[in-house]
Amino acid sequence: MNAAENIQAIFDQCMAESKNPRQQESLRRIHKACEYLQEQGIRITPSTVERYCIDHDWEGPKAQSIRNSPALNRYLTLRKSGQVVRTNTKAARPTPLIADESVRAYVNLLIEERNQAIADKNRIVKGLRSIPGIPIDELIRLGFGAEPSHPRREELRLSPLMREALGRLFNEQLLSNCGLHLYKGRLTDKLFGNELLEKRHVEAIKTLAESGRATEESPQTSGLPGLGIEKPSTLDLKE
Repeated sequence: MNAAENIQAIFDQCMAESKNPRQQESLRRIHKACEYLQEQGIRITPSTVERYCIDHDWEGPKAQSIRNSPALNRYLTLRKSGQVVRTNTKAARPTPLIADESVRAYVNLLIEERNQAIADKNRIVKGLRSIPGIPIDELIRLGFGAEPSHPRREELRLSPLMREALGRLFNEQLLSNCGLHLYKGRLTDKLFGNELLEKRHVEAIKTLAESGRATEESPQTSGLPGLGIEKPSTLDLKE
């Protein structure tokens, strides 16, 4: 026989020995309470059984009635002797059983608010950890009157193919062959004056080309055809 069969056999024996209907009902309640307490890992005592009965709005049995009744106390003692409770200091304490329904609902509401507050705190801590650290060395240097250090900018290096592409983009002969030209800083169509690139686009491309050129060539030579001084257009197109 396994443990469950042994417990059922003990309960059946106690029920058979008891002839009082009220005592039999108390045994049934104690049996249900012990099953729950053992499942939850709570120590079986007359007090815990009484709290379980109160939580289920049962009139009894009370803890003192269990101690005074030989039949009830015998069954409870047998159940308690067969229980193995592993003590875990890190485990959460069991929630006490509350008889009053309104008080129980209020306690559950407080528990939900506490859990929400803990979740908010963890979310804030996670957000604070994502903030970059303070450059304490730089603050100390500035505190002693030193000049602020400027981070070294990463040099931009253009590949030869990219340099060639930029040069072709502003080559006046190639632009003319395609019906385009540079007019007042804009890349426009010769015939209709439609703009392909606005002035800010042209300047951005020129800046990119110049920054790439400066890392590889002398500042006095461009090396990219078409990026020199813009020649005035022979067509008088309205801007």
